Amino acid sequence: MNKPTYFLFRFFLFCCALTLTGCEKIGIHFSPFGAVPPGGLLFEDDFSHPPNGWGSMETRGGEIEFNYDGMMISIFLPNFMYWSVNGKEFNDVKVKVDAVLADGPQDDTFGVICRFQDDRNFYGFVLSHDGYYGVFKYVDGKMKVLSNEGNLGFSEAIRTGGVVNHLEATCERNVLRLRANETLLTEVMDDQFESGKVGLIAGAYSEPGVRVFFDNFKVFQP
Repeated sequence: MNKPTYFLFRFFLFCCALTLTGCEKIGIHFSPFGAVPPGGLLFEDDFSHPPNGWGSMETRGGEIEFNYDGMMISIFLPNFMYWSVNGKEFNDVKVKVDAVLADGPQDDTFGVICRFQDDRNFYGFVLSHDGYYGVFKYVDGKMKVLSNEGNLGFSEAIRTGGVVNHLEATCERNVLRLRANETLLTEVMDDQFESGKVGLIAGAYSEPGVRVFFDNFKVFQP
């Protein structure tokens, strides 16, 4: 079993889910349902007035903090993943966010969740700060990597180390698309989930201490 496949397999044995429902507060913007044309803004949060519906909770394995007008996800255990969701349900979405490794090993993972049903059913779009990427689905507590024939791929478009990456994850009908820094990394098809919440995710491989900083979270109509 190669490194990427083993990594994700271990993640879903040891992950911790934080599944909270978002609500409309100052600092969060929701557009009226059904009133947004293609390319229009559905939802945004600049994290300037936390928590605004995002979860912030310490556990033995990780925590979510709001610092410097952004969200910081920290991972304290190896082979561990932590996520938070927010907002009402959407059908088709294009999620954009900026992310940077604030501390810890580049051998990490971070990204976006869409069509979140519950902590056992959702789509994930992930990168790592050593250049890997992938799209997966989590169904009834079982993970399946949809991209690169069941593995994580590698791309030089992903900025390594403590440099900001611009992520874009699209769930449009049955098409799942992942971009990093304006480069299309992968596009797959799946019709398991039609709608759900959106969120952010981060995790560690064998070495803990990962801290990923997220900012400028926006959701658009594709």
